[in-house]
Amino acid sequence: ALDVVVQKAVMQTLIGVQERLGASMILIGHDMGLTAQVLDRVGVMYAGKLVEVAPTRELFRTPRHPYTQALISSLPSIQQKKRGGGIPGLPPFLLNAPPGCLFYPRCPHAMEHCKTITPALRPLAPGHSAACHLYENEPSHDFREDAHHVNTPA
Repeated sequence: ALDVVVQKAVMQTLIGVQERLGASMILIGHDMGLTAQVLDRVGVMYAGKLVEVAPTRELFRTPRHPYTQALISSLPSIQQKKRGGGIPGLPPFLLNAPPGCLFYPRCPHAMEHCKTITPALRPLAPGHSAACHLYENEPSHDFREDAHHVNTPA
């Protein structure tokens, strides 16, 4: 972890380089506050697996994966008197990872088939996907088809 002043200087430098080059930037880290301020899109990983991808604002407003929900609810806020609670339980031992959803033992919405079947990352809204059995009965939609019907200026 970087000191806040050093982190700000590093981020300003990276953003400056990104803007000058017109390049994309990928950040890997645990600081959800920094993520909210800097990134356009966020991919959330749990135990080395991508569990949710969404535009930043949408992810923070409507997180869909239980791990993302727990991460965001554990962030401190101005209204809270005390820091948010952590996520109960322990992460899986990855050298001998169990089958199924790796978040299963810690998930408040766990179902029996979460133990054995790994959920696929599925589109839930344009640009927003999550890997969770909670959404398997929702209609999956290929949002790329919608892009063909959007009028773009010539």
